[in-house]
Amino acid sequence: MNDHTSYVGQLLIAMPTLTDPEFSHSVTLICEHSITQGALGVIINHPISMTVEDLINNANIAMPEEYTNDTCVHAGGPVSTNRGFILHDSPAQRWPSTIPISDSLALTSCNDILLDISHGRGPENSRVMIGYAGWSPGQLEAEIADNFWLTVTAPNSFIFDTPSQTQWLLAGELLGIDLNLLNSDAGHA
Repeated sequence: MNDHTSYVGQLLIAMPTLTDPEFSHSVTLICEHSITQGALGVIINHPISMTVEDLINNANIAMPEEYTNDTCVHAGGPVSTNRGFILHDSPAQRWPSTIPISDSLALTSCNDILLDISHGRGPENSRVMIGYAGWSPGQLEAEIADNFWLTVTAPNSFIFDTPSQTQWLLAGELLGIDLNLLNSDAGHA
């Protein structure tokens, strides 16, 4: 019997003591996780100065002349920072390179979904990221055990409807924790 806990679909909430600039005050959705392959996730709350429209233009995707989309793209993590990832609902609508996360959530990395988004055929809700976060086998479990992360399950509405700048604190509130009150000093009795 395998007692491995899968964190797929869980949000990782960075502890206040995590000062790595890539992950400080981050909320990361785990999209894949296995004992042999490690984990893949995307940071959902670190917007960058690029818009979805900029990304579609940079990918040379033909979009309707009237299309505009000033939604911010997010820094999804430090791996493959030249590649776009779209976290979305509508997992039944399959594009190439789609990773199902749950019955209502998926991650896709292909230009086809961007084309569909620009033509109004995409998923109802999406969040676009550049790059992803990756952990080698056992690394994520060790970081959780070392108190780098808190984990919580959140509804899709939290992912898509909560403003990025408030997601870190509100993710803590999902656990009943005010992250601003956590002390970075550890004591031993």
